[in-house]
Amino acid sequence: MTLATYLVVLMSAASPESQTALQPAVVFVCEHGAAKSVIATAYFNKLARDRGLPYRATFRGTDPQAELSVSALKGLREDGIEIPGGKPMAISQTDVEKATHVFAIGCTLPAVATSSGKAGDWSDVPDGQGYAAMRDAIVRHVTALLDDLQKGR
Repeated sequence: MTLATYLVVLMSAASPESQTALQPAVVFVCEHGAAKSVIATAYFNKLARDRGLPYRATFRGTDPQAELSVSALKGLREDGIEIPGGKPMAISQTDVEKATHVFAIGCTLPAVATSSGKAGDWSDVPDGQGYAAMRDAIVRHVTALLDDLQKGR
């Protein structure tokens, strides 16, 4: 049984009141919390909404910079994808506690995330090859994740 399937089964067994408290949440984390995690969040939220899935994502960083990446924002706008709100923030223990899944994209997660049993690693997302290569790798991962989540419903 995959982690996604287990979580869906666990959530479906919960009462309606606790299901609201356990709203499925994915946290994407990259080093600066400004590009890869933002792209993953934007695509995940769009594709999950398109599929009618209740999951939603947010972005975080391990060493966040002050603003979102200009090139990531430009690429998302050109793709016609809604840009997630917020500024880069460090992943916190609360983020991990509230998450159903936490994915590192080209960074090392803090111990609280890696020991949570919720962590995954997308280390194959390219750096330095431009927005399109980064986006394409992220969308492949996001699509596979959503496929797994959808099968588990």
